[in-house]
Amino acid sequence: MRMVYTSAPDHVFIPARQRLLRRFGRWARRHHQPVDEFVLESLLDYRWADGDGLLGRWQPEDLEEALLDWFPRQVTLSPEQWAAVTPTVRVFVDFLFDQDLADRRCADRHLLHVALDKLAAPFADAMADQSRYGLAKFWATRMLHEGVDPTDQVAAERFIADLHAGRIAVDENLLHQVMANHLLGEDPDRHPPMPLVAVPDDDTLRGLAAESLVVLRLQELVRWLGDGRTLTTTGRLRLADARELVALLETGDVIDPVIGDRVFKTRTSDELYGLTVLVAWARAARVVRMVKGRLVPVKSAAKVLADPLALARRAFSGLFELGEAVCGAGWAESVLRWRFDDAVFAVPMALLIAPDPVETDELRQLAYQAACDGLGFGPGSDEQERGWRQLADNDTDRLLDQLAGLGAIERDGTVASLTPLGVGLFAGHLRELGVTLPTIDELLDETAEVVVATATGSPPETAAALMHDWCARNPAGSIQLRALAERTDDPEHRRLALAATAPLNRLT
Repeated sequence: MRMVYTSAPDHVFIPARQRLLRRFGRWARRHHQPVDEFVLESLLDYRWADGDGLLGRWQPEDLEEALLDWFPRQVTLSPEQWAAVTPTVRVFVDFLFDQDLADRRCADRHLLHVALDKLAAPFADAMADQSRYGLAKFWATRMLHEGVDPTDQVAAERFIADLHAGRIAVDENLLHQVMANHLLGEDPDRHPPMPLVAVPDDDTLRGLAAESLVVLRLQELVRWLGDGRTLTTTGRLRLADARELVALLETGDVIDPVIGDRVFKTRTSDELYGLTVLVAWARAARVVRMVKGRLVPVKSAAKVLADPLALARRAFSGLFELGEAVCGAGWAESVLRWRFDDAVFAVPMALLIAPDPVETDELRQLAYQAACDGLGFGPGSDEQERGWRQLADNDTDRLLDQLAGLGAIERDGTVASLTPLGVGLFAGHLRELGVTLPTIDELLDETAEVVVATATGSPPETAAALMHDWCARNPAGSIQLRALAERTDDPEHRRLALAATAPLNRLT
């Protein structure tokens, strides 16, 4: 039976939960153990929704959090049912060890029994404390107290009408505390499940960064500056300097473009899009700055400029600030101009999570939605939406061009994917935000099932690297994998476990 459901979608977890409940119920009846299966259903839901999805791995602190926080906040039980909770969990612990479903990192059976004995009295107190309730449980309990079945729509609507009319009294202080519990439980900053990532080491990333077009241009720009260059009175590069830089850095800008039989004279450096973005990027990366009408190198950035990886990381962080430079300003601004940082985050995140390259149209839609959400922007008419989308799509394409120039993404026709350098840069950015990506090294001491479950949801190259490195680290890996193949009811897990044992069998 599969016991690892980390980040599993509900359509995978819920049927599996029901299978486990049926097996547990049969085992409990054979051993003449009275249990409340709804209690176990709630416990498994906690482990999946609020935990790590490891149904066979429990520590005393996990039980404490489940029984003193999750159950009081989320689970509606009558007081008569409370007494059956810790005994049911105790029987579940026995079931795990008897059926060889307990993870090898699970706490000892006796230790869990002792923890449950200590939790029995505090659990009853917590369940009786309404200030611990979540919002849904608060109203469901209140309906039951008033003799209303929450599943009866007519009766529920009548209850709501009585509540609004003031015929049902509510403790406002208690309701405020319940609302606070609800908001804390929602965790709006919770990030999506992070995939397993094969992050190259720093030496590899440094070599890749040394080939980045943006890194090379930033280094060359600072060398060209020398001790500094005088700017115009409006803070722009002088046109003569701009002409020199366009050629030196190969920005792709055209000076004095010819359209048809007409020559359009370039009057300011602002008209040179590629150069304008690069100078803004250098300032955002803190390698140049404006001082008394001059553009000068930042002396303290000398070490950064000498290290391609450090410079690439600075450049990636600086990209979040380039909304005006990349998108432009004026009457035809898109929503990305104002929430460019949201789009810069959303695009690499989508590419990181996706198992395959992502269509450009999907990235355009994602960036547009991220910017609209950040602005609190509601939908307009069909005609307005088309106009807004066109402007935003153009700016998303410009963003993709900048990411490609940095070497963070690769574009192949109508799809894009993160490069190894892009993975490294974005993983580093996420770490700065306190978000840790699972890596192969972190999983080498994990159990066979956790490794197989992780590999199953990973890109083929990453899965193969994980299985290879894990088998190399674990001499008894073939025994664990064969045991998993015999126990699991997940066909894909069984296939991968058996496939991974084949190389090991040839070595033994």
